[in-house]
Amino acid sequence: MKSDNEKVYRKSVKKISQSCAIYTFDKIIGKSKSFVSVIEYAKKISDSTSTVLITGESGTGKEIFAQAIHNLSSRRDKIFIAVNCGAIPSNLIESELLGYEEGAFTGAKKGGNLGKFELAHGGTIFLDEIGEMSLETQVRLLRVIEEGVVSRVGGSKQIPVDVRIIAATNKDLQEEVKKGRFRKDLFYRLNVLPLWLPPLRDRKEDIPILIDYYMTKVSKKLNKNKFKIDSTVMNKFLEYDWPGNIRELENVVELIVNTEKIPDYILKLHKTSVVGNNKVAEGSMNFESMKLEDVEKNHIIKVLKSFSGNISLAAKAMGIGRNTLYRKMEKYHIECSETEQ
Repeated sequence: MKSDNEKVYRKSVKKISQSCAIYTFDKIIGKSKSFVSVIEYAKKISDSTSTVLITGESGTGKEIFAQAIHNLSSRRDKIFIAVNCGAIPSNLIESELLGYEEGAFTGAKKGGNLGKFELAHGGTIFLDEIGEMSLETQVRLLRVIEEGVVSRVGGSKQIPVDVRIIAATNKDLQEEVKKGRFRKDLFYRLNVLPLWLPPLRDRKEDIPILIDYYMTKVSKKLNKNKFKIDSTVMNKFLEYDWPGNIRELENVVELIVNTEKIPDYILKLHKTSVVGNNKVAEGSMNFESMKLEDVEKNHIIKVLKSFSGNISLAAKAMGIGRNTLYRKMEKYHIECSETEQ
């Protein structure tokens, strides 16, 4: 018998993957010189069969670029399937991507099941969070890329597939290769056309137009008034580092429209002063506090305090899921009681 958990995961796969691409390059917002050059490069590599590897921090718009690339390619009228490799359990990811034959495992559907690669035949498959894929599944994916065929779980028949692969990750895959967590040969097969998306903190001139765009979009969606952002508050937005990038900015704008209030953790930012070529926050700062993990931990605590320990609101403001926030709280030993006000 199939476990209840496996049944739930199988039913939720439809939510984890999608079969249409709605974004085009004209819907990607940004006028900074560096970002415009990224867009132009992405357009140039769109109409190709070569594999694309999109890298960048969470919330930088990797799937939006994947959809835009598909919609500018000769495959635009074909299917686009997005799969979040990090959201599907490791014991299911192989059968979801490659399909399975009848009797492949207990509870397998009669007649078997097509995998995402077969369903995407003629179109594009977007493999998000590719860095979360197990080494065993990486071997099977490598074969699909090299030979253009899939073999369903429980079967031996080789099925030809014509699929363009766009993969994405927020991990440093070269570092993962060094640590033995990602195959070197697969990395080179994926990294044929590399596309790096800059974090929002590196394109701050785009923040005002992004805020205006999302303010209009969210207020219209919620049938609420736009919240006026004065120059003082806008300067705070420009000072803020946006660790959750555009996803976080959109969520913050939605929060502002709903509450008609700017989050405290943004308003209470310390001003920065320039010492030599280095920006240093007012007050004392030592090298220990400059560690990336310490910065992330302190940011999580500040946001949680801003929302009186409310996990859902804090996670939404940071542009991450509740489970991700719980994992980070466990990692940094952050107790809810510490953040409740």
